[in-house]
Amino acid sequence: MRRFVLALLTALAFTPIITANAESAAREVSVYLYRDYADCVFLVSWENAKQNAVVKIKDPDGAEIETNERNAEYRKGGMSVSVGPAKSGYWTVYVTGESLGAINISGGSKSSAAQYNAVRSFDAEASGGYINFKWDVTAERDTVNVTINAAGFGDYGSRAVWNDYSASGRGAASVSADELLTGLYSFSIQVYDGNEQYTLSADEPIYVKQSNAPAKLEGVKVGSIDGEMFAVWDARANNSYMVTLYDRETLAVIKTERTDSNFYQIALADEIDKVKFSAAEDGGSAYGEFDVYEIVRSAPAGRIVFPDYSSTRESLVAVKVDCPIDTTAGIYLDGTLVLDDASAGDYDLNLSEGAHEVVAFVKDTNGSMKTFSKSITVDKTPPVVNLNNPDSVTTAAGSLVIEGSTEPNAVVAINGVEQELGLGGFMAKLALENGVNPISVAAYDLAGNKSVKTITAERTNALGDWTVYVAPGAAFILLAAWYAFLNKKVKGAKPDEKAD
Repeated sequence: MRRFVLALLTALAFTPIITANAESAAREVSVYLYRDYADCVFLVSWENAKQNAVVKIKDPDGAEIETNERNAEYRKGGMSVSVGPAKSGYWTVYVTGESLGAINISGGSKSSAAQYNAVRSFDAEASGGYINFKWDVTAERDTVNVTINAAGFGDYGSRAVWNDYSASGRGAASVSADELLTGLYSFSIQVYDGNEQYTLSADEPIYVKQSNAPAKLEGVKVGSIDGEMFAVWDARANNSYMVTLYDRETLAVIKTERTDSNFYQIALADEIDKVKFSAAEDGGSAYGEFDVYEIVRSAPAGRIVFPDYSSTRESLVAVKVDCPIDTTAGIYLDGTLVLDDASAGDYDLNLSEGAHEVVAFVKDTNGSMKTFSKSITVDKTPPVVNLNNPDSVTTAAGSLVIEGSTEPNAVVAINGVEQELGLGGFMAKLALENGVNPISVAAYDLAGNKSVKTITAERTNALGDWTVYVAPGAAFILLAAWYAFLNKKVKGAKPDEKAD
């Protein structure tokens, strides 16, 4: 029934559940070490110093280094992490926290690691099919090595999109938006001045659109149904989509995956009840445009009350909606929305004869729903009674077996006495009185429809009709008595009377 309810509310297919957790929402920054270090330290800081953060680091081989009291020194709005010997190559720093703002990262030897960030500013913006960057770096040299990285969407992860080994300390650069798939990206600049290297990330993710990106999906709706988060949108012909989950605060990517269904269900850890979501058409060579939606898992107040019965002869079925002012109600009848955005009150459903599935819901301002379901059958047709006995029976026996069948789940009463049914069949032995015996067989279904069939059973004497034997015998006795009377009278006459 649970899956049926979801299908009615979305009229779409079910897709596998994914799992997200808080740590998956880390912001990812790539740092390239240009040389090996015997004793390397990463300095990590974030703009909103009042916020706390968790830092993890991966070396170029993918080995993870967790920060703890032995290798990290904590301070307000940042920390330094000693990773020991470090080889050149791309290192990845993951910073997890809410509303951290811009993130600064620098790295170098423990003895000479910079205690400040030489990158004073870094800005990124998308316009006119290009991604435009500006930076301002304090450096003693006229030129510095500048690399700009993009991270956070699609199959590519973090990658360099622009590099100049002799860039000006105060400079600008642009790259085509077609260098990246359509999506949200976090950009960071990495600067190497010949001695130390510094990294600064842009304040917010940037929306990048490919020039040949398919149009946005239509009919996108998000919310939760009975605590299960979902998103649904209008299907398209190619039936392939890119779905992305983002951290609610930072828009850092939690999960990106392809799906062939236009219904997406999400499972989050118990402590996470809000997430951001996007879905785009997978056009093969380009991903479609999209909007980002917030999904909130909540339990709307209110309830919907159905009648107690499951079968009725009435076409109108009353449904009572009880919901607060900030919620609305709706009803699906056999998969068709027949009531929406309704307030509290009593509503009648006009049902045709037959079986029906009713799914109702209350919905809050977050788009979250709580559902109620009911199966109701409208039955106006009386059950048919089939008897194996003829309509009229004459018998000399003292009993008669009544045998027949009706529809399953009906109730059969013979002369007012209910009988046991076996898959609609019944059998009963009735005692007969002499003469005519009327027999009534009634069947009642769950909706209260009634059908009655009547037969008559006439019981005769075991030796036949008594008039056949008694009447001739009585006549014989009367004749014999009359004959005896006449004979006696003749014998008593006088002699002279005889002579006459």
